[in-house]
Amino acid sequence: MFRVQLTAAQKEELQRRAHDPSVKPRTRDRLEMVRLSHAGWSVPQIARHLGICEKRVRHWIRRFLQHGFDALPDRPHPGQRSALTPALEEAIRAELRKGERPWTAAQLADWLADQFGVRFHPHYLGQRRRRARISYQRTSRSGKHKQKPEAVAAQKKERAAQEKRGIRARSMSLIWTRRGSRRRCRPTIAGIRSASGW
Repeated sequence: MFRVQLTAAQKEELQRRAHDPSVKPRTRDRLEMVRLSHAGWSVPQIARHLGICEKRVRHWIRRFLQHGFDALPDRPHPGQRSALTPALEEAIRAELRKGERPWTAAQLADWLADQFGVRFHPHYLGQRRRRARISYQRTSRSGKHKQKPEAVAAQKKERAAQEKRGIRARSMSLIWTRRGSRRRCRPTIAGIRSASGW
């Protein structure tokens, strides 16, 4: 039969740990098992009171008797280590510091695969980059860098000539309307006026 007999110092330590707000609920339950065992409760009574099996109560009381209070908290769970090591993060920082080009997360993932043979999903790489506070210049979503200056100048010249003659753009402003389950387009009054030359 397992029975805990606490000394005066252990009682004070039990009270201190039980009232510590940083103690996790499972550890608090284990402290309660120790307290109730010291108060003379049997293992089946403690198990019924806490709503757990007797085997668990015996396990934690035995752990306390062997190792003391330090055996009651859960061990830290380290989790799985990421393949994005600090050395890879530093290599990313060095590449981005060069400033030779703008990047997207997908382009950065491709660069890592080419350079180091490690493949990351762009979404995961973006999250890790933000967490590590690595910033980069993103690729612009504008198409201005692909336009030919001569074609842009010719288009502006043609538009200016049309406005000089009083001709406006023939595109009509359309409003989508919904009648029943069918959708129809109908031109607005402003669109009719501009198209017919009113």
